[in-house]
Amino acid sequence: MNAGAANGGGDRAPAPARGRGSRWVRAAADRVPTTWLAGLATALFLAGTAAFGGLSTAVAEPVPELSAGQEHTNAQLALSVQRAVLVDDLPEVGVEAGAGERVLALIATVENRWTEPLPTAGDTSVTQAVRIPDFGDARPDAVARYDDATRYPWLQPRVPAEVVMAWTVDAGAFEAGDTLSIELHDTRLSLGRLVTAGEAWGDPVLAARVSVSITDVGAGASTEEPR
Repeated sequence: MNAGAANGGGDRAPAPARGRGSRWVRAAADRVPTTWLAGLATALFLAGTAAFGGLSTAVAEPVPELSAGQEHTNAQLALSVQRAVLVDDLPEVGVEAGAGERVLALIATVENRWTEPLPTAGDTSVTQAVRIPDFGDARPDAVARYDDATRYPWLQPRVPAEVVMAWTVDAGAFEAGDTLSIELHDTRLSLGRLVTAGEAWGDPVLAARVSVSITDVGAGASTEEPR
């Protein structure tokens, strides 16, 4: 009996060795340049993002631009910068200019929209929300009520108040008619659990810009606009 008969009759091609096809695929993949693979991955990513509206959805919204008197509102405060004034000295609110200095003051209307009283001392409420880019991250040198000059007043819930925020500046830093850019920041309420306890407002983020023309009130210790 011949070999063909022993195998069931007829001539047959030998069966392919197990694993030969998978070895060929791996060998072919090894010869594909890695730059092609990176390009393919990028193309697949872009095709996927296109199906969901593309990459344009990641573009940040522009920061609102406000003018004097326009109100910015968030969960903590409703705040509108009314005007900016230059004055030689302002001891009533706790700011005394030295040699070669003057005082730049912002008059703002602010309302506490939270359920608890808010301080204005330190880096809290209005002193956390208001920044002048020319001064970096410096908070005001003083804050006081506009009507009675009470320094660092507490803001009662839902009671609007007019406040003065003042910085000492170089005498030649600003002039009457200059446009002052002011940044307003939003904060979020967090609950202290480990090192601190209680609720606190923090993590300020830029939410709006205000442009105000500066008025020079001269040597008077008043923040009233000249008539």
